[in-house]
Order: sequence, then structure tokens, then C-alpha cells
Amino acid sequence: VGREFYFSFIPCWETEGARNDLKLYISSGIRTKVVVEVPEKGYEQIKYTVPNDIIEFTLAPSIGQPYRKTDRDLPEPDKVWRGAGVHVVADDPIICYGVTRYQYTSDGFLCIPVPALGKEYIVASFADPADGRAQWLSSYTSITAAYDKTKVRFTMGGTDWSKTAGGLLPGETSVWNLNKGDVLLIAGFGAHAEITG
Repeated sequence: VGREFYFSFIPCWETEGARNDLKLYISSGIRTKVVVEVPEKGYEQIKYTVPNDIIEFTLAPSIGQPYRKTDRDLPEPDKVWRGAGVHVVADDPIICYGVTRYQYTSDGFLCIPVPALGKEYIVASFADPADGRAQWLSSYTSITAAYDKTKVRFTMGGTDWSKTAGGLLPGETSVWNLNKGDVLLIAGFGAHAEITG
């Protein structure tokens, strides 16, 4: 549980004409005010929790993700998306889950409160099962800064044939500087590429 969260939804296989929603499921033992915002995109919504129940926020992919993509689009090169992070603030402790609900894909995660964030993480990703010629179902990781002047060092893992969309190879390291709300998004690139490690 926590009162403040920063995170991002990663781009998923979005299908035109289908219902594509990003959901936040939030619960608390008491009634409390919850603000969900992406200030850089002009988004803010306020709701109040129902004690011992779940409330739901629905975000459009253009709000909750740094960018949108179909299975036919190449992943964007590794980069920092300024102000693309989702920020959740509550007056009292809440539990916050994120869920991507698309026609062909779904993802889910528990949001980690800002005071519980650490400084070292290991990426566990799934290899791209597509052929890397007509379809890309890339593995991703995202890092969303909760503080200004956050320095992120990323060392690429993966298999011998893996690389990122920015060209980072296994064992290579890159460093980025982020400010509060910025999102570093890194994607695997190519058939069977992944970024675990």
C-alpha cells in the first residue's frame, strides 16, 4: 500500500477498431480521494474509493502509454519520453493495479509505491515470438522517475542474438537522466530477442 505511485503502461499489440483500454484498479479500507494524472498530456481524474471495494479508472492508450503500436509497427528506439508517466496520489494508503485490456493482448502489474522503490532491478521478459519481418511483439521494460535528476544505468541482458530497438547488445550499458514523471522505454528488437538480465 502507498499514497503515491509513478509508472507507465508499455505499448501492446493494439488493434484498430477494437476496444483498447488501460485500467487502474484501486482499493482501500477507507474512503479516500485518489487523483490520477499525466500532467504533460493534460489528463487528470479524481475519484473516491469505496471502503473494502475496488474503483476503476480507464485511460486511453494515448494517455497511459508513451506511444501506441500495432503488431506491424517496429518498436521505437530506446529513449526517454518526457512527462509520459502516470502519477497516482491518494490522501490515504491505497493498493493500485494496472491492467492492459486489448483484443489480442493483456498485461497486468502491481504498482509499487514511491517509498518502496529500490535502486536495482532485474528485467524478466519474454522473447519476441514473431518473425521480425512482418510482425513485432517486442519485450519491453520501462522505468518511470519519481524524482528529478534520476540517473538510470541499464545493462542489456538477453541472449547472444538479442538487441534493443536502440541497438544495445548483451552486456552493453547505457545511462539516461530523467526528471519526475519521465519514462525510459526500452524494447527488444528482432525475432526471439529479449532483454532479460
